[in-house]
Amino acid sequence: MLELLIFPKRAERKPWELFFIGLLYSSISFLLVKFFFAHDVVLSKSSGLLIVMFASLFSIIFVFYALKLDEKDNIKDKTDKKAIKDDWKIALMFVYLFLGFVIGFAFWQIIFPSQAAFNSQMQTYCVINKPLQYTNCLDELKLNQTLQGIQHNPSINFLTIFSNNVLVAVSTLIFSLLFGAGVIFVIAWNASIIAAVIALTAQYSLINLPFGATKFLLHGIPEMIAYFFVAMAGGMASLALSSFFKNKLSKEKLFTIIRRSLLLVIIGIIVLAVAGLIEVYISGFLF
Repeated sequence: MLELLIFPKRAERKPWELFFIGLLYSSISFLLVKFFFAHDVVLSKSSGLLIVMFASLFSIIFVFYALKLDEKDNIKDKTDKKAIKDDWKIALMFVYLFLGFVIGFAFWQIIFPSQAAFNSQMQTYCVINKPLQYTNCLDELKLNQTLQGIQHNPSINFLTIFSNNVLVAVSTLIFSLLFGAGVIFVIAWNASIIAAVIALTAQYSLINLPFGATKFLLHGIPEMIAYFFVAMAGGMASLALSSFFKNKLSKEKLFTIIRRSLLLVIIGIIVLAVAGLIEVYISGFLF
């Protein structure tokens, strides 16, 4: 029943409502795991994955119909500019859903501070952002210290961040091609990683939550928009190929959707580059 709270057509008119849906889904997911699985000897070790899994299950029907709506829109005869404009409306829905996830996860992580809840997410953060100081990064987390950035040449930082983000984008594309709406798992997973780091940066204090959120969402939102474009491209292509093989879509329409999917991927990569520059040259200096 929870997964039917909102539909793409309504969300397209009022995308901001997705923020509260994401807030609700993330809260229920966190609390379900906290009170039903956190004390299990085996499952407690995978709390972070379980939280993301529940959030994904709640959202998957919405994501499926959103991608289906996007596919139908792209079948219509219209210019690429108009198609991208319509794609942006879908991406905006995912942005609000993602923000709801982030704030919801971060809020409850602050209320119930526990390294076990998002242990996998923090390990992933250290692998991606501090591969050369992985052990030190984990030690900082165990001591509940605020994460410090690595001091390197900005150009080297940018190349490292951009290459890591491109790898995530490629993984997102492959995941969305293979599983379509299942790409929501990648979205929820990234939201949980950012939420865990925000909670740590806020030193598990609700008063510091706005600061922690601003620090990471300043570049995190453009990154997520890029991933959403890539995810939409893969999901749209996946559904189009499925319709084509079922003889429900002509070859010409299929090629149109594939071409527009590639265009979305290119736009996504460009946005990732911009996000990387923001992270290195703006977030890095402001915080």
